[in-house]
Amino acid sequence: MPLPSAKDNQNGQNHIATPESNATDSVSSTGEAEDMNQKIDNANNDNDAETAETQMPEPKITLTSPSPDIAIATLETPNPETQIAIKVLNSEPQHENNSDLQLEDASQPEEVVVKENLYTASPTNDAAQDTASQDIDEENETPKTAILEKEEEKVVEKIIEKKEAKLESYKQFVAEQFNHKKIDYPEVRISIEANALPSKMYFVMNFLSAIIASYGLIANSVAVVIGAMLVAMMLGPITGVALAIIDYRMPLLRKSLFTVAAGISLVIFVGYIVGWLHQGEPLTAEVLSRTQPTSMDLMIALAGGTAGAYAMVSPNLSVAVVGVAVATALVPPLAASGILFANGEGQLGLGALLLAITNIIAIQFTNAMVLWFLGFRRLVDDDYKSNTFFTFLRRNAVTVLLLIGLGVYLTINLNTSARQQTFENHVKQTISSYFESKGNVLTNTQFDKADGKQIIRAVIRGETTPSAYDVQQIEASITQDIHDNFPNYLPIKLQLQYLPVQVIESNPLIQDKLDKTDANILTN
Repeated sequence: MPLPSAKDNQNGQNHIATPESNATDSVSSTGEAEDMNQKIDNANNDNDAETAETQMPEPKITLTSPSPDIAIATLETPNPETQIAIKVLNSEPQHENNSDLQLEDASQPEEVVVKENLYTASPTNDAAQDTASQDIDEENETPKTAILEKEEEKVVEKIIEKKEAKLESYKQFVAEQFNHKKIDYPEVRISIEANALPSKMYFVMNFLSAIIASYGLIANSVAVVIGAMLVAMMLGPITGVALAIIDYRMPLLRKSLFTVAAGISLVIFVGYIVGWLHQGEPLTAEVLSRTQPTSMDLMIALAGGTAGAYAMVSPNLSVAVVGVAVATALVPPLAASGILFANGEGQLGLGALLLAITNIIAIQFTNAMVLWFLGFRRLVDDDYKSNTFFTFLRRNAVTVLLLIGLGVYLTINLNTSARQQTFENHVKQTISSYFESKGNVLTNTQFDKADGKQIIRAVIRGETTPSAYDVQQIEASITQDIHDNFPNYLPIKLQLQYLPVQVIESNPLIQDKLDKTDANILTN
């Protein structure tokens, strides 16, 4: 058996020539491809494990052999940039033992390269996968976020609605508590008694109110008259009279009656002074409208007195507002009576004073009735033997009798005033119809009584001067109307006052007269 050469000993110091080694050498050239495939399979298995660990898609390996001594293994991944080609070159056949070592040495870096490439490719794939997963998560989270926001908004709205409902309920509770306040009887009594005193403020405010009302009546200004009512203080002592009657307290009654009488005298005196300063001016409609009281004025006073009394005791109402309504029925007629007395119209002045007294009595009665039925009463021993209503009527007997008498008189006065108004309208219509064809118009009328006759003063304006014959014809027509419709009326006496109207034009030859349209314009 030949000895191994020195070259063989250097190349393979651990190699021993045996039959098994010779057999391996004999088949090494023929099994190169199989060994190469086995190594590649092992590398593939390692790659598969590492790919599974990194959660990468499974790579695909393709084996090609362009020449008998060259084998190429290609690792294909989803990213084309990570493809790895591994080339294994076989050594020359005469260096069989050295080729084994070279193949082993080459396979180790090959395996490392594959691993490095795999690990190098994995971050890119991980980033792509993370980006894709983030996009999917964002797409899935977007509707979820919208749903959550809507649910949160609904929850917030429900909370706000509950809070608003609770707040509204609390407000209603507070309003109900305020609306159901009970009457403070001691405080109301003290307030009524204080307002019934003849205080300095009472006289000052009524003095100023009388001045404003008097000048408002003379100027025929409704607005000024209403302004005077805002500062009047006539309700307090009248309510004091009512409380004194239902409480059966004579000292309070005397004190309240004195305050009322002092206030009435003060307002009449101020009206007289103002009327005396303006005697030359004609009486206005505001003054004359308060000289003939009727049952309608009585009803207004009753309603105003009831409202004033209820406002006096109610904790939720203002007395000042109702005081204006009460002052409407008191201060203006008292001031009008003073103005009429200053102008020598005693009968008309008494009519205005009667209106004021009627209003005072009506307001006192309604105040007493409201206070009585609200519990403001003090009973004595005899009162327990009868009904409370009859007790109220017995204590207010004088007031009730006065109201009944005034009611009857004012009702008759209302009917008389209505008939008189109808008569005056007939007279105006008769005069206007007579002069309508003559081009004259009726501008004003005045009715008075003197020497047992009704004096009718009419003002005519136009182009045709009336004659005595015209006056006789009109008087005959009015007398016939009185005989037919007003049998108890006094005979009439007509007085015409004529105001000529001359039409001046550039051409004096044209004579123009007033037609019906012009007459109506002048009348209005």
